[in-house]
Amino acid sequence: MNTLWPYTAGNMFCATALTTAVIIYLSFTVLQVLVTFQMSAYLRILQNRIETNGPRDKQIYYHHKTITQLIKEYNELFSGALYEEVILTAVLAGFGYALTKAVKNKDTSAFDLVYKILLSISGPFIMCACGEEINQQVEKLHESSYSCKWYEEKPKVRRDIFTMMLVTTRPITVNYRLFIKFNLSCFSAVNLIY
Repeated sequence: MNTLWPYTAGNMFCATALTTAVIIYLSFTVLQVLVTFQMSAYLRILQNRIETNGPRDKQIYYHHKTITQLIKEYNELFSGALYEEVILTAVLAGFGYALTKAVKNKDTSAFDLVYKILLSISGPFIMCACGEEINQQVEKLHESSYSCKWYEEKPKVRRDIFTMMLVTTRPITVNYRLFIKFNLSCFSAVNLIY
């Protein structure tokens, strides 16, 4: 009976620490997905306004500038944590090696390792999918601004739309200090390492 209480206290501490870590991680992931969907929706609205109102609408340029600043702030806020997420996926290689050994030895812990591999893949996938969504919407914004009838406009309006087209030729992406761009090609490159 004396050994039961320290064991119970240790288990409660581990469960509390694990629950706290999971809540923080899930909160970060949900926040990242929500911000991504919000920016994607703003970019779609901007595309629609360009296609329906044309380049004469002055609010288009203001909203584009605001979205560009929002993506830059998103990068400043999340990029360090996203970079750490990519670096920590090296743990995946260890899980993969342990899984192959467990399957080879017909060990029952193989199912636990499959769960850990799926868990370690899901984090980078969500992050890179969010970056890919923003990148695709910025590319579609460039297509919308190019396909509007800018050539029929006055020179001042042309200059404004040219500026926007020039800014969107090099897509504004979710990245870590311009070192790593978080998109699905980054995800596949990270997984090819293993």
